[in-house]
Amino acid sequence: MKDRPAWLQDIQKEVEEHRMWSAGDTVVAAVSGGPDSIALLHILHKLAQEYPFHLICAHINHGLRPEESMLEAQLVQAVSTQLNIPFELGELDVTGHKKAHKLGTQVAARELRYRFLAEVAQRHQASAVVLAHHADDQAETVMLHLLRGSGTSGIRGMRRVRLQDGIKFVRPLLSLNKETLIAFCQERNLAYAVDSSNSSTDYTRNRLRLETIPHLESYNGRLTEALNRLADTLGAEDDYLHQQTLFAFDQVCKRKEETIELDIDAFSVQPFALQRRLIKLILNYLSEPGAETDFAKVDQVCRHLLASDASTWTLDLGYRRMCTREYARAFFHLGVIQVSPVPSERVDRKLGMRQLSFGNVELTFREDAAIPDSSALMKLGTEEVVFDADRLAYPLTVRSRLPGDRIELPRGAGTKKVKDLLIDAKVAPSERDLIPVLCDAQGRIIWLAGLKRSNQAWIDEQSEKILYIRIDRTLC
Repeated sequence: MKDRPAWLQDIQKEVEEHRMWSAGDTVVAAVSGGPDSIALLHILHKLAQEYPFHLICAHINHGLRPEESMLEAQLVQAVSTQLNIPFELGELDVTGHKKAHKLGTQVAARELRYRFLAEVAQRHQASAVVLAHHADDQAETVMLHLLRGSGTSGIRGMRRVRLQDGIKFVRPLLSLNKETLIAFCQERNLAYAVDSSNSSTDYTRNRLRLETIPHLESYNGRLTEALNRLADTLGAEDDYLHQQTLFAFDQVCKRKEETIELDIDAFSVQPFALQRRLIKLILNYLSEPGAETDFAKVDQVCRHLLASDASTWTLDLGYRRMCTREYARAFFHLGVIQVSPVPSERVDRKLGMRQLSFGNVELTFREDAAIPDSSALMKLGTEEVVFDADRLAYPLTVRSRLPGDRIELPRGAGTKKVKDLLIDAKVAPSERDLIPVLCDAQGRIIWLAGLKRSNQAWIDEQSEKILYIRIDRTLC
């Protein structure tokens, strides 16, 4: 294109620098019929002649303004035909989607709009969907997020390139204002539509554009430029912090299916700037469509995780998302985690050795006539126990804990609730039902495996046979 404006050349540079698409690609242009999108379609058509790529025009009828919408669709189709560009029309039921999912009009329209554009791109095997957002749109977006108290990720505004389901949604016009795009259309006598709803102050964004920004421009006549500069500055910083957050996630988290485990000690030494980002990232990983992750929820989780006086708790974070703390670990998951009860197993007396699986552990039972001396008994670890085999009441039973379970402590120290022993040992609530409880024929607990032996069946000089039991946790 000879004698084309410098800003038009800048658009091609922007496409190349941000790798929005490459020569030979198929590109879908989202064209509403307004001056900005009509200008976009003509600009892309001209670029495609010098920088060859295949162009598709996609127009969306939201069904909210029946008469106007029909005229806009006809206009865009006529322009596409004139430029010999394939045309795709999407007719959306925004009202039905809004009611079905209890959404606001703008949110419902946006969801269906992007869904349709993605479908068109996939059908044509396009690498990018090009959107006509410009500098004025970016300024409004930044201001809107500022008023909502958003963090850096919100105030950075719209990204020039956003990847979704393998498709790039790109905005090559963010460096141009609406006035420039209108002038482009007028200089070339290009027809465009004017959306009557844009003058309505029923929508927050419209009030911002029609009332708030013009008022603020009395303080700064170059407000739009300043807000765009802020978006560009924060965009680069936000990208860097996001990469650091991904790195921190690998350091402090383990992900398994729909559960993410967080090491609280490792989390607590992360820079404060990353802690909230980490929690938001985790919740976003678990979020279902329509789920919100606001500052209040993220802050609530951070405060609970960093509280020194809390050991176990569960937080309901909405949209089925839960956070459960178990001492030095926290688990983020969808819905309540159900621990399947481990079936009880009977152990009859017999010579030799027997191995028994209980949940994720293995118990080894061995009866022996060799009586260990006192020094050997002193060397027994917490995962082992020895009883006088003849003083036990058989059959034995291995089971999970039951409400009200108590164990008789050694050396006449009385009895204690199994629940309290598990709490003292800081066994995570989700693991307490997986600790084997060994009982005799009278129902008395003789061993809380790996934690506490009872006062029954001690070995002495009169003992003739022993029952040796070991718990093996290598399968955990």
